Amino acid sequence: MEERIKELEEENARLIGILKKVFPEKSGDIFICGIGGEKDSLGLPENIYVCPSYGLDGFAIYSKTSDYTAPGY
Repeated sequence: MEERIKELEEENARLIGILKKVFPEKSGDIFICGIGGEKDSLGLPENIYVCPSYGLDGFAIYSKTSDYTAPGY
């Protein structure tokens, strides 16, 4: 029973994290407000624009520094 409670607590924490990202206007979490530059073969943009809080006027530009990597199973 304790193991199941632990699993549910972990799932709940993941879902809370997702909801914070989906509703930044409620959580005050960062908000990805745009993309820019060329997209690579996987559709990843060269830049993303991040607002520190939903509804603010400005944004910071974050640039891609490496290609997508996946584990080599």
